[in-house]
Amino acid sequence: MSDQRKPPSLEDVGARLKAAQDAVAGKKTAERNTQEASQGAGIGFRIGIELVAGVLFGAGLGWFIDSKFDTKPIFMLACIALGFAASVLNVIRVLKNLDHSVGLGRAMREKETGHKDNLRPPPSPKGFEDDDD
Repeated sequence: MSDQRKPPSLEDVGARLKAAQDAVAGKKTAERNTQEASQGAGIGFRIGIELVAGVLFGAGLGWFIDSKFDTKPIFMLACIALGFAASVLNVIRVLKNLDHSVGLGRAMREKETGHKDNLRPPPSPKGFEDDDD
């Protein structure tokens, strides 16, 4: 009484293989969507932190200068305005993809090339090539 099992048919094996491939593809798609969403949230947090940090640094620097020279709101207001302006310029730089070494610029470059070890400098804008060499 040997219990010999009949091997599965090729259609059955093909159907099981297709189901497994679909499951793996579905997981990869879900992971990719989650990763893209987390990158977007990270950039949003970075922008918010840079805006707040610039204003707080300007306020602190202005308060310090005002306390040393006894000129109460003048330098504080000026440094807050300068800190806000610097923060806005930094946010614009990040959003325009000019931040090539870290953050969004690096992520976009990695996405375009397909690997993370791309450490080459960004291409120079048209009209700024250095032909003196």
